[in-house]
Amino acid sequence: MAMTVEWWKDKVAEDIYDTMRKKEQDNFTTYNCHSTQLWARRQLVDWISVIVENFNLDMTSHHLAVYLLDFFMEKLEVDTNHLYLLAIACICLAVKYEEHCEKRPRLASLNAFIPSHGLLDIRKYTASELRSMELTVLSYFNWNLSIPTCAQFLPYYLLVAVDNLDLRNGIPISSKEVVESYVQKHTHYFQEISLQEHTFRSYLPSMIAASCIAASRICLHLTPTWPKSLELMSGYYIEELLPCVHMMIRLQQQDKQQYSDVQVVPSNPSYYPVIQTPFIDSLYKPPVIQTPFMDSLYKPPFTSVEYSSFHDDYNKSVMYAPTKSQVIAVGRES
Repeated sequence: MAMTVEWWKDKVAEDIYDTMRKKEQDNFTTYNCHSTQLWARRQLVDWISVIVENFNLDMTSHHLAVYLLDFFMEKLEVDTNHLYLLAIACICLAVKYEEHCEKRPRLASLNAFIPSHGLLDIRKYTASELRSMELTVLSYFNWNLSIPTCAQFLPYYLLVAVDNLDLRNGIPISSKEVVESYVQKHTHYFQEISLQEHTFRSYLPSMIAASCIAASRICLHLTPTWPKSLELMSGYYIEELLPCVHMMIRLQQQDKQQYSDVQVVPSNPSYYPVIQTPFIDSLYKPPVIQTPFMDSLYKPPFTSVEYSSFHDDYNKSVMYAPTKSQVIAVGRES
């Protein structure tokens, strides 16, 4: 059974983290995008996101379900009429492993969420079909569901994601708690992005989690981009994260362009002591599950005003974080 406590607050959190890093290395498999049904992935992942949102499932279950879906479809071709059955099986297995079994959605409820048109000709699966698919998935993974995901690393990194000495646009922050809440919103958005794009499978889950923090700090114009505390906790230098961060920012810019007509005016500017532009109250567009292929379920948790000078701020902020080569050079001098 998965860890059910907030392990990142435990006294042995560092040991647990080291164990998870080793386990992710042992479990890391190259994702080659060889699935002949890759065209269906985005629809299935979006549908899983709808289920997670409607049934209030944990993000650890969400990430594990998509992981099982990706690597099962990578090697095995599924009958088109059973693609949603596979998605349901991955959700149920993930919830059983990551959460209490009673949180597992009922099959009848999941059947009700299957679109009436799209990938399949039928809308309802039976309990025996679901059990058979669950066993097939478990057999494929050798009954090993102990797979670290981005959602398991993020809470640990968030402990030091904001520091009292951080600057925003060169000005000291006045409320660490407020900035922390915004960083959490952004990291939630970026980890959703990492699920929707299969190209993120080429990175370790811990690196994706660290990149979510770095991308969030960039979006909030916090400097340094990657403080020493995050470097020491994660074991990653900023230069190691940049390829993954660049991909996240590029996708965020696409979302920003898509919703460029969204304008938010603060009703009470004084309530936002650090970031004068409030974020969109709801991070998500209402899911429209009847649409076979959804371009994007999510709105970016920010407004276009915040990114008017994004590139300049980004280039400047990266300079604050020492690179691996700089650290080595300093060590040699000493």
